[in-house]
Amino acid sequence: MRRAIALVVALAAVLAAGAFWRRSESAASGGEAAEEARPAATDAANDSAFTDRLKEVRLIEIKHLRSNDEKDFQAGRQKLLAMHDEAAVKPIVQVLYGENMRYRGLLLEILGQFAARGSKVAQAYLQEIAVGDGNTANRRRAVANLKTWTGDPPTDRLMAHLAADKVPAIRDRAAAALAALNEKRAVWLLIEHLVTQEQRVTGAEIRDAQVTLDIRAQECGTPRFRTYPISAAVPGGIATFTIELPEVAVTDVATTVSIPDRSVTPVVQRIKVEHPEILAALKALTGKDFGYDQGAWQKWLQTAEAQKNIPGWQPVILKSEKK
Repeated sequence: MRRAIALVVALAAVLAAGAFWRRSESAASGGEAAEEARPAATDAANDSAFTDRLKEVRLIEIKHLRSNDEKDFQAGRQKLLAMHDEAAVKPIVQVLYGENMRYRGLLLEILGQFAARGSKVAQAYLQEIAVGDGNTANRRRAVANLKTWTGDPPTDRLMAHLAADKVPAIRDRAAAALAALNEKRAVWLLIEHLVTQEQRVTGAEIRDAQVTLDIRAQECGTPRFRTYPISAAVPGGIATFTIELPEVAVTDVATTVSIPDRSVTPVVQRIKVEHPEILAALKALTGKDFGYDQGAWQKWLQTAEAQKNIPGWQPVILKSEKK
């Protein structure tokens, strides 16, 4: 009897422990689900805010900026300048950045206003315009807008272009912008890209030849039908009947054709390319001029003067490498 009571008590304890474990597991899984749901809810809220802002900006563009009346345009401009929410930056860029030069000028004005208040998004867009816009005046204006920020110069994207961009013209523009922003951390990269080894097409090898084609074929004439008598033994005698079979005349044709052939092979060589824009940036940032002698520049970096005025080398961390 005592053993039975003890067994019942033990089973009750096990069941109670199981119920507690299930509640704990449920609470833990519920907490994990809540943690996973938070980023999704944030993304949904951001998407909704972006869509709302995009509709608002697009409506202003249609109603005011497209108008031929200067008063309407200025009214739309004031409405856009009155937007101080950073969530409006991306929609404004999406609507205004294009081939319309007046829109792009207005966009630069708006981005400059946001950048002066410390908007990282606006500063990033201005850096991209400073190297990617095809208009020199727009690139200079973007750099001027970046200067309005009173903190450390926003140059992370410019540094990334200088370090990793494969297009020499983009690197040159980044160098000019970094010099204008007095970003002395760029000196190390500027020396590295002062003279580069690049592949260039320096000529072409042309080969002319004659290609001979041996053509063989058979030419078939128009089919003609001929009647042939057929005899066959049958019970009680011989049966005779006729059939028609086609007859075609076949003629062998053979000829030789010679045609000219030309092949053009580009001659590609690796050559040294000097970059005047990068040299100008180095002069502006250091006050020195060692020409295109990279060794002399690197030797100068080891001097006490350089170590006093030029920050030590720091690796450029691209966005894809950040955790």
